[in-house]
Amino acid sequence: MLQRSGVEKWRAGVVSRLALSLAMGVLVLAGAVPMDPRVYLLLTGVALVHDVFVWWVSPRAGLWLDVFNLVFDTGMMVLILQASGASQSPVAFLVYLWLFAMITINGRYGDPRFLVFLVIVGLAVFGLGGWGGPGWWAYMGSHAMGVGLFALTSTTLLGERRLGQLDPLTRVLHRGAGLERLAERIHNREPFDLAFIDLEGFKQVNDTYGHAVGDEVLRGLAGRLLKLVRSQDLVIRYGGDEFLVVGGHGTLAERLGRVFQEPVATRHGPVPLCGDHGVVSWHPDEGIGLEELLVRADAAMYRMKQPAAALPEAACK
Repeated sequence: MLQRSGVEKWRAGVVSRLALSLAMGVLVLAGAVPMDPRVYLLLTGVALVHDVFVWWVSPRAGLWLDVFNLVFDTGMMVLILQASGASQSPVAFLVYLWLFAMITINGRYGDPRFLVFLVIVGLAVFGLGGWGGPGWWAYMGSHAMGVGLFALTSTTLLGERRLGQLDPLTRVLHRGAGLERLAERIHNREPFDLAFIDLEGFKQVNDTYGHAVGDEVLRGLAGRLLKLVRSQDLVIRYGGDEFLVVGGHGTLAERLGRVFQEPVATRHGPVPLCGDHGVVSWHPDEGIGLEELLVRADAAMYRMKQPAAALPEAACK
């Protein structure tokens, strides 16, 4: 559910935490936040150590740093609430700021599971942070409503982000969003298979049956690819009649053989599919980047021409 934030966002988080520490110091000294200054200094010291560590490791860190920051921030929020009045803490709004920051950074792929996770974490922070304070049940009731409003707002945000990453015609990932996720897998050193798929004779399909039928053929192929893969796999419209499929290491080659076995139902009637596909594997020990990997997949497609069904001769030639 978490996605790697990247060096810039990790370091922006460091700056945000430093600004928060300074603002909290001013509020504590002014008496606006009922916190023992010694406790404030202790929490600030821990936060500074954390920030120095994040700044130091961020250029070579992976997804683990996002998990580490999530655990650290959760613990700090609980401690801040407990040290500043528990259920009567005047800085409970910081939890909402943190939740919105988390959904902004980690919700860029529109995964609703992350929102569910954040709602659970947010309620846990309020519950533990306010534990032992007066009127705990009323306090939890009001913040449950607040977290619910956060979830409702974030659902709209995630939906817009999810739609913004899809190709309007085929409803699979468009090229930009797909290559971003593919590059992220390479950075995270996750072994995978990459298939390059090219429809053969697609121009003749458009010329013979019209572009509306051609669009139906593309949607039909995309739908088959989506049904073929697992939820964690990727289907990308690379361009025109070309698609990429990213799956677990050693899992794609056999499954792709079924894609072209049946014609696609269109308004004109069944239109057979004719296509080529090539599969390459990526492993972190190889040390190749995204551009070279795409070149290899394209070359594999041309070497391994395996049309499993034939379009009308005029369309396949």
